Amino acid sequence: MVEEHVQRYTTLETVLDVQGLQVCVTRIADFEELLESLDPITFAEDERLPYWAELWPAAVAMAHYMTERLPLIGRRVLELGCGLGLVGIVAALQGARVLSTDYEAAALAFARYNARRNGCQQARFQLMDWRYPTLRRRYDYILASDVIYEARNFGPLVALLRRYLARGGTAVFSEPGRVNAVPFFALVRQHGFLCETEAWPLEWEGSHQIAMHTIRHQGRSVPLSSTHTLLS
Repeated sequence: MVEEHVQRYTTLETVLDVQGLQVCVTRIADFEELLESLDPITFAEDERLPYWAELWPAAVAMAHYMTERLPLIGRRVLELGCGLGLVGIVAALQGARVLSTDYEAAALAFARYNARRNGCQQARFQLMDWRYPTLRRRYDYILASDVIYEARNFGPLVALLRRYLARGGTAVFSEPGRVNAVPFFALVRQHGFLCETEAWPLEWEGSHQIAMHTIRHQGRSVPLSSTHTLLS
């Protein structure tokens, strides 16, 4: 069933070296062509653009960040907006117990397909609307790549952090430094979280500076490494 869904699209394979770990990601071959073929009725429903179909630099940066910074073995990880599944796959290969979630069924089909191809047989997936989450536990890590671009999602995302981030846990949001993301992190702080941001350089399909935002409950602040530039 998953394979049949993926085969509906013209795809290509990208192999990434993540700190020595080889990860193969099947992705949409032509993102622009997919946008042009979008059904206007589908777009009208919540303005649902197929952002899941692209492998974004923020996700690639998150994959590298996790392997270098986060002790993942045996930890419970929740990924928000998993897209093609790269971040969840890397976390699983590092020994984490991962639940990958997305709003789009097509994204979950690709994420499942990619997880199986990379040997992540125990990976779990769930269709989820951030506004109406149905999770049953808290998580040691909540990870999200390039999901902070619409103000209407800020409140639901903060509510998710408050409800599902374990006490002593860490959330990491990666994004390309968008100005419209600033109010989200102001809202995070208003709800009692600590938030630290650093620039993470990435050389992949061009040169990028990805903003990595580390979010923790008040009372648990871990200094960031001095090897990367801190942002104000």
